[in-house]
Amino acid sequence: MDKMTTMTKEQVDTLRGLGRRYAQIAALDCQQQTIDAWRRLNGLQHTRPMVMLDQLPWHELPWGEDDCVCPDGLFRQTEVYLRQTLYAWEHFRADMVVLPHIPVPRHLENAELGPELRIESLGISKRYGEQLKSIDEVRALKTPVIATDPERDRRRQEMLSKIFDGIVPVVLTGQVRHSGLWDRITSLISPARLLYDLVDRPDFVAELIARFVEMEHGVLDQLEAAGALEAAPPLIHCTGAFCDELPSADHGGGKAMARDTWTFSMAQMFSDVSPAMQEQFDIIPLAPLLERYGLVYYGCCEPLHDKIDIVRRIGNVRKISVSPWADKEKAAERIHGDYVFSAKPNPAFVAMDRFDADLVRRDLEETVAVCRRHQTPCELILKDVSTVLNDPPRLEAWEAIAMEVVRA
Repeated sequence: MDKMTTMTKEQVDTLRGLGRRYAQIAALDCQQQTIDAWRRLNGLQHTRPMVMLDQLPWHELPWGEDDCVCPDGLFRQTEVYLRQTLYAWEHFRADMVVLPHIPVPRHLENAELGPELRIESLGISKRYGEQLKSIDEVRALKTPVIATDPERDRRRQEMLSKIFDGIVPVVLTGQVRHSGLWDRITSLISPARLLYDLVDRPDFVAELIARFVEMEHGVLDQLEAAGALEAAPPLIHCTGAFCDELPSADHGGGKAMARDTWTFSMAQMFSDVSPAMQEQFDIIPLAPLLERYGLVYYGCCEPLHDKIDIVRRIGNVRKISVSPWADKEKAAERIHGDYVFSAKPNPAFVAMDRFDADLVRRDLEETVAVCRRHQTPCELILKDVSTVLNDPPRLEAWEAIAMEVVRA
């Protein structure tokens, strides 16, 4: 469906019209100003807290889905990207950056670790089938052999470049690697079983994570050799990733190496596991892998306020997630300016029967005050929003409150 012959004049004109609006926004002076502010934050310099919204319920938002005209494939993906970017900018831009180009991800296959997932669809939910029950199955795992297709990438870039000629450049982009190996593992083995295994079969768990780390090293070697990584990406785990340290000083401008980019990792199944146990089965095994990268974002929904000390064992962490279930005071005190306090305001606050603006404001003001008290750089990242109860203005209201709070 990527052939130019499938495109009508109406479809091309629609894409070009969207591209013009996108290019006008990308050319605004405020884009560079926002990039500079992200650089200061990620450099642990004094700046106001930054704000972003991501992982949103687009099925509930009127971003123009019914107006889409392009056929499935590359052109539809591009139209969706443009329409959603424009909608976000117009309704809850916060500190988002509209890039001065249209990104086209490089083609990549067979880069996932472990056996193919067994997924049972339950409406919008999924159930994963149990796998890797024995140590023999773990030992039989092979490092994936990734597949790239540079010629396909070239054709796709060329097709879009013809459409947007004279409007906005089209740029091939590489991968930002998800290094949260426990997230992958818990799609193959239930978290409940793994928690029992930590006690009943610790040798099994140790060999399991060691095998996944070994496989991920092998995949990363291949990504580096293929030039499939993205140097100095604009985003990392739903946050601004602009910084002065990436790409690395010895980046020659050719293929990006791991040291030229960010990665992100987490171990959400360890939420109620002791710091000592998480250090043994997560931090120590993964540290050599994560330290191949330039910078690391660590954490997601798991509360980490009592685990900052073990996260410090990973030498290149720059941001630490502080989830809605974390103790903000303890987290800020223990981070104390050494990392970005990546606050995750509770997404339930935009999913309640009645939107409570005062509740949102109190929560955000508390976070900012705690971070200022402990001289800790801070960002407010509203993500994992499953629903706004079909009331899109709630996101606009949340963003307006957040920007008032961080500018106060």
